[in-house]
Amino acid sequence: MKPSLNIRICILMIVAFCILFFGVAIAGIYNFTRTATYAAFASCFILFLTLLDMRQDRVLKGFFLIGAGVLYQIVYPKFFYIFVTKSLMPADAIDHFEIFGQVILLACAGAGGSIIAVYADKTSSDNELASTDNPTTEKPDIEKIVIDNTAQIEQLIKSTTILSRKLNIMIATTATAIVATITILTISLMR
Repeated sequence: MKPSLNIRICILMIVAFCILFFGVAIAGIYNFTRTATYAAFASCFILFLTLLDMRQDRVLKGFFLIGAGVLYQIVYPKFFYIFVTKSLMPADAIDHFEIFGQVILLACAGAGGSIIAVYADKTSSDNELASTDNPTTEKPDIEKIVIDNTAQIEQLIKSTTILSRKLNIMIATTATAIVATITILTISLMR
């Protein structure tokens, strides 16, 4: 994946988070209930796609997807109904919101579980590939047995550094979103 594509994915994820937490809150405060509902749908779907497109370790990506689905189903409706008055929402919008939450939970859990299952299958002990390149029974040379792992170690160091940067960006974005959400919540409660 190109670095510019990673930057675009990060920007798209930040925009989706902002819509999910700030745009929906603002639309809810001004009683645009349908706009808030469908903005939540769209931004959550965009977040799901960006989590799928992230260049990340399989297990970590799977846990991110499962965690995002569970958090959306458990935490987000409580946040949503703080700003959007349920009595002003049309009945079909309430049903759509609840059904979409279940769909996101199932989609995230299915995708995350599948990604983790692929990793588990590739690392299982009964998945070793038989070496059929050289079926002769000659004794191996010592030079053939020694494996140089320098390239793999350098790649591991590079991947760890990139992962650390991404994790720091995610922590900073999350902290900013939490502070902004608390600020909006405080402002709306002081009215």
